[in-house]
Parts: sequence; structure tokens; C-alpha cells
Amino acid sequence: MVNLRKNLSNVFGWRTKRKIVVIESDDWGSIRTRSKKDYDAMLSKGLELDRSIFTKYDCLESNADLENLFEVLFRHKDFTGRPVVFTPMSIMANPSFEKIKASGFSEYAYEPFTETCKSYPNHDRVHALWQKGIKERLFVPALHGREHLNVSRWMKELRNENEGLRLAFEHQSVGASWYKGCRLPAYLAAFDPETEVDIQSYTKIIETGAAIFQSTCGYEPRYFIASNSPEPKSLEKVLKMAGVDYLTRYKFQKYPLGNGKFSYELNWLGKHNKQDQVILTRNCGFEPSDPSNKDWVDACMSEIENAFKWHKPAIVSSHRVNYVGFIHHDNAAFGLKELDRLLTNIINRWPDVEFMQSVELGDLIDD
Repeated sequence: MVNLRKNLSNVFGWRTKRKIVVIESDDWGSIRTRSKKDYDAMLSKGLELDRSIFTKYDCLESNADLENLFEVLFRHKDFTGRPVVFTPMSIMANPSFEKIKASGFSEYAYEPFTETCKSYPNHDRVHALWQKGIKERLFVPALHGREHLNVSRWMKELRNENEGLRLAFEHQSVGASWYKGCRLPAYLAAFDPETEVDIQSYTKIIETGAAIFQSTCGYEPRYFIASNSPEPKSLEKVLKMAGVDYLTRYKFQKYPLGNGKFSYELNWLGKHNKQDQVILTRNCGFEPSDPSNKDWVDACMSEIENAFKWHKPAIVSSHRVNYVGFIHHDNAAFGLKELDRLLTNIINRWPDVEFMQSVELGDLIDD
């Protein structure tokens, strides 16, 4: 059944005989847990951060995290002589905890992630390293949203004095899902509306997020994927006006309409929507921090082989959590070791492989 799904997922859409690999990595720029000290304190007070790899390991990327990742990427070259490139799907802002608290939780406030870095030790060169990654085509960001947070839902729970979320707030943390054996309300999907009115507020969030992206990266965001769950389809026009030409979609997409209603749509690689945006669909996964798979390298190699068999590019999903070690150093060390092994295997297996970032693939498909 698994093999059948893998094959079916690659049947439809744009094709090429070129061996193209794209690595998309979500969540860069967003906060999770501020420090190991905060992690231990929250764990001791009942926030069950050890139940998920994202709350156990994930954190705002440090200087060392980026430098170590760049070293691995630069070490591996495709047949054109270019090094491996990541497409980091990036969050551009985080909550301003001090301002929110000062307002008595009545008003939301945010700050660009570059400001957040200033309050973290060993994060003073993160923005410069982003720019280095762009210049050297190792790390070319695309837009994942303004913050990795459903603002209205999170603020409502804080105003209602949700005990678990208030505890995480005091440690300037987001992401916790469990508190003293009970699941906390979901609040990380930035564009998941409870009502139709919520959708109207998302326009401003996209516009401001895109503006921060351009000032941070030096170019418009041409590629987008929403955080945690899809955005309402009506926002595709807003994204187009912000510069977005390419969108990541599930092959069977569920679009929220608010009030518990949804619309549904089939997608495929290379499909154009009404805004003439091109759809990209991921078909491979590589998450070595996740213990549910004993060998992510072998699994990913199998998915890449399947993609190439159907003359499709291999678009690999691999979250930031696999490559950050600011909270748990061993996590990054293992993730980078496995990434190095994966890239070695890819180049040995397919010497004519080409590593692209997502916009390059989008341009190729749209040409």
C-alpha cells in the first residue's frame, strides 16, 4: 500500500528527465524554546515538551547551527559544480512578549526575527549568515509566514489565562502541546480561521510578513507555504500581490473557509491556479530527528528513486528541527551527520544530479 501511494503521488503533473533534487526546510526564523534552562524549567512545571521533537529540540537557529549546516552543504557538489542548496521556508517575526505583557494581554505585538536574535546569546551573526547563504546560493529563503502562530487564537487563550500557555509565555516559548497530561489548544497554524472574519485579518499579516522578508533578504518572496495547515484559498490573490509566484500544495488540498467549513481541490506538480501561480508538491521526506523511522536516509533514497522513475524532481521536506543544536547539541550533530550521508548517497547513486532551490525549479516549470 505504501509503495502504491508513492507511485500514485508521482503519476500526474510536470515531468523532466533531469535528476533534480530540491530540499525545502520549514520553520527558520521562528522561536520555540529560548534555552536549555527554560526547557528544563517548563518540563519540571508540567509542560510536556519531551513528547514531540519540535518542542524537545527545535529552537531559533544560532550562529553555529548555520555555520555547521553551510559546511555540510558546501562539501557536496552536483554535476554542474554547484553546492547543495537549501530552501529555508522562513518565519519573519516572533511575538514581542514584553509588549504583550505590558498591554495586559489586550494587544498583540511582534518583532522581526532579527530583533529576536539580539536577545539570544550566540545569535548575533544570524542575519549576516542568512545573507552569506543567499550570496553563496547555499541557503535561499522563501516565505513561510510572518509568525508561526495563530495570533487571534493564541491571544484569546492567554487572555483566558490558559495555565499551560501562560507558563510557556513566561519562558518566551511557543509550541507546547501538552500540559499535565492534557492537550493544549492548537495555535500554531497561522492561517487557520475559526470564522470568516478571521480571514480578513490575514491580508495584513501576509503584507507585513512579505515586507519584512524583502527588507531582510533583499528580494520579494516568490515562493510560499503556510505554517502547519493550508491558508484559505482566497489569500492566493493577496500572496500574488506580495510577489509570490509559486505555492506548495498537498496533492489533495483542504482549504479552510471558517466556521468549520472547507473546500477541496486536487493539485499536481506544475498546475496553474487562477492567479497564474504554479503549484509545487513535495514527494520526499527526511526528518532524522524523528525516531519513528529507523533509517531516514534509506527511506528518502527510496522516495527520490521513485520520483526519478516517474521523471519527476525530488522535492524533499526536511524541517529546521533536524539541524539545530542550541538546546540539544547532539540533535544537530546527528542530523548533520545523516544529511551528509544522504547527500553522499545521492551523488554516488545519481552522478548527474542537480541541486536546485524551489524558485529555480518553479522558473524551470513555468518556462
